[in-house]
Amino acid sequence: MNKDKNSKTGKHIWRSLYMIYLMYLIAAVIIIGRIVQIQLTYEPDPRIANLFKPKSYKKALYPDRGSILARDGRLLAMSLPMYRVYMDCTVRKREFEELKNSDSPKQKQKGIDGEKKWREKAKELAEGLAKLNKDKSAKQYYDAIIYGREHNKRHVKMSKLVDHEYLLELKKLPLFNEDPNKGGMIVESEETRQYPYGSLARRTIGYVKNNQETNTHIGLEGKFDFFLHGKDGVKWLKDTDLHGQIQNYDSTWVAAENGYDLKTTIDIDIQDMADRAMRSSMGLNPNIYGGCMVVMDVETGGIRAMVNLLRDSTGRFSESYNMAVTKAGEPGSVFKVTTVMSLLEDGLISIDQKIPTNRGIVPKYPMFGQDHYITNYMAREKKDSITIRHCLEISSNYAFRYLALQNYKQDPHKMLDKLYLYHMGDSPMDFDLEGLATPQLPNPDSPYWSATDLPSVAIGYTVKETPLHILTFYNAIANGGKMMKPYLAESIGRGPHVEKVFGPSVLNASICSRKTADSLRSALSGVVSNPHGTGHRRLYGAKVPIAGKTGTAQMVIERQYAKGSTKAMREIDGKRQYQATFVGFFPADKPKYSAIVTMYTKPVYVSEAVYGGNNPAIAFREIVDKIYAFDPDAGEVLEKSSNSVSIEAPVLPEIEEGTIPDVKGLGLMDAVYAIEHAGYTCIWHGTGHVKSQTPSAGGKLGKGKTVEITLK
Repeated sequence: MNKDKNSKTGKHIWRSLYMIYLMYLIAAVIIIGRIVQIQLTYEPDPRIANLFKPKSYKKALYPDRGSILARDGRLLAMSLPMYRVYMDCTVRKREFEELKNSDSPKQKQKGIDGEKKWREKAKELAEGLAKLNKDKSAKQYYDAIIYGREHNKRHVKMSKLVDHEYLLELKKLPLFNEDPNKGGMIVESEETRQYPYGSLARRTIGYVKNNQETNTHIGLEGKFDFFLHGKDGVKWLKDTDLHGQIQNYDSTWVAAENGYDLKTTIDIDIQDMADRAMRSSMGLNPNIYGGCMVVMDVETGGIRAMVNLLRDSTGRFSESYNMAVTKAGEPGSVFKVTTVMSLLEDGLISIDQKIPTNRGIVPKYPMFGQDHYITNYMAREKKDSITIRHCLEISSNYAFRYLALQNYKQDPHKMLDKLYLYHMGDSPMDFDLEGLATPQLPNPDSPYWSATDLPSVAIGYTVKETPLHILTFYNAIANGGKMMKPYLAESIGRGPHVEKVFGPSVLNASICSRKTADSLRSALSGVVSNPHGTGHRRLYGAKVPIAGKTGTAQMVIERQYAKGSTKAMREIDGKRQYQATFVGFFPADKPKYSAIVTMYTKPVYVSEAVYGGNNPAIAFREIVDKIYAFDPDAGEVLEKSSNSVSIEAPVLPEIEEGTIPDVKGLGLMDAVYAIEHAGYTCIWHGTGHVKSQTPSAGGKLGKGKTVEITLK
């Protein structure tokens, strides 16, 4: 009986366990199924899910902008961090308030004393800020701090954008010399564009504020922005529970790619000489409102200097408009050489051929008047004929009008086609700066072509040319007839790696024969060496022989001076505007450099006119003499580095942590790199290269101590 009972009980327990097992199995299957469903198909209600998901923010990552370098590697433009300083005016406020609200009299007094002491330091801070910033009084700064404290302001501006040296001075002030959690100092860095040589060549280099704001088309900064800027990156941030932000690694991000460095053809020493020469010469005459100078390497076409100066209402000069590239006008007598070249190339004349003087009057063209240069020659020499060489030396208008009409009147195209060959027409010439004006020549097939156009073209009127186009033509004469394309960009790269080479390129392998080029070089030398030459007075006796040509042209009255008159063409109120030029090359017998100087006047009376043989020649002479003084071998064998296109890596000193490195002669960025990697902080003064350092190299300082450098 007991056995059956036990047997029934066992079966009952077994059934119960089986049912429990089955229930758990079913529950497990349901749970697993639910998990699979959730993983594969389930999507939560977005409204609910967003409440639990931290927000993500897209943040642009900006690359470091590449530097612009002179031909010897010196920095013309670079990116450096600058700093904005703010103050959290609420620091320790809650701490002091909690102490003041304490039941303990001792703690309460501690809170009162703490707040009082903090405000005393804030007053001293305000005095220091007023002394350093010099934009507000100490009271204004103190009131701003206290107002911020009473109204819980956590981000109150305390200074303008400052450099590293200035920031270190701010950190010495009360409160700011304490931990930020106690003093409230907030420092935000910002990449800025720095130009170590100030406004020198500013219109050529261009200007940007920083790599985030590069909406510019000015200078090399604008033309090569694609290379200099680099490639932007992006990352995603998300909020944290402590109201901060961290990177959201669940989202894709792309690192920024730093910009390339641009190496230029500019010689910063020649640029400085040219700038000083132009300011000095233009300053001699208050009627000169603007001018430009370009210095070019004859063999390569590399531009060593480009100066563009405008005089403002206060009489000061600044680089605000690139006249060398964008200002196309009638060049005047410097254009006569194109007429001589065409005649020589067509075999119609020789440079020493004589032509009749005709008392300085072009036959059948009395409207041109009498050429006083010819009448003076006739009175002096007692001759009724003159050589073409001598006509070029004295810049006779009569001679070149006469020659053009005698040889090209029946077929003007023959002469005009030659001018297109010299790139004096509307043929495109790609240049490394935006805005190069297109030259213009009259068309003999146009209904507007008149009988006076051909003789006018022969002396540089009814045409439009930029100073850069005129210089390119004269550079070809100096280069034996080979016309090089003027250029500023040598190469781009990073450090020693060159990504792309620009370098020299040829516009026309031969605009004339070597014989023609030699004849013109000889004649242009006479413009300076002949006592009656228009360039003799100012240029003869320079440290190296000069060959070139003067040119003076009456300009069409510019809009700002026309007083609203539509009739003001070349004269208004008895006044005229003048464009005066000297263009040439040196040394005359073995040219290394070519250069052009062009100056523009306000409307003046004829007696106040500026001529190419005056102020432009003065500036030209100064740059020739200074280049020779800077490089005494300029007239003989010069170094050949003008053809170099590689960006050489700077030679840094060996860096040993804890030992002060020798940074003399280095540029700013290299010096800062060396000092900081040795474990020190660097502060600097001035621009250029390191002239001195304190303490001197080889010594040892405590980690984080300061090394001070002076640049010149």
